[in-house]
Amino acid sequence: MSQFTGLEYMTDDHYAGIGMVITMTCHLDGLLDQIIVAMTKSTNEPAFYPILTFLSAKDKRDYIEAMAGISTWPQYLIKGLKDLMDRAKPAFALRNDIAHNVWRKGRRAGAIKPMSMSARGALKLLGSEHNEREWTAPQLKAEAQKIHELGVDLAKFMRRYGLVSLPEKPPSRPAVAPRPRRDTPHRGD
Repeated sequence: MSQFTGLEYMTDDHYAGIGMVITMTCHLDGLLDQIIVAMTKSTNEPAFYPILTFLSAKDKRDYIEAMAGISTWPQYLIKGLKDLMDRAKPAFALRNDIAHNVWRKGRRAGAIKPMSMSARGALKLLGSEHNEREWTAPQLKAEAQKIHELGVDLAKFMRRYGLVSLPEKPPSRPAVAPRPRRDTPHRGD
């Protein structure tokens, strides 16, 4: 049972599932950043990195697909990347529901559902109809697991096709002889 008044239908397991989904989508978002950095060959240009914070996950997916589309990559590689980006769409949609909607009690036992308002064309209250998606805590956790598996698949794809953006190792500093201590007698003293 929830410790928050008015949210008695939310259990600690719901909160855990929500946290897991947020955490996994953050990791996925970081992988999208790495792909963009690798595609733009800006690994060693740290001034570029803050620009990525202005892009939504959708913008990042669209950019990755557009860059892949104009690349000289083989079709199977482009298709593989597009398929991974398509798998990411529902993960980020759920993340947005979690982050931006109010959650209410669902129709099924132990279920909750996101509720929001839309004013596109006509005013609509989403989450109040019987046929809309609702989530139990185990379903949220299972979704987080699917997002994690997508991240693993994406990371493997990135490594396999050289889309990992790790900065070059900085040049090592030349070894410097240790300075003599002042209280140590020097030769010739």
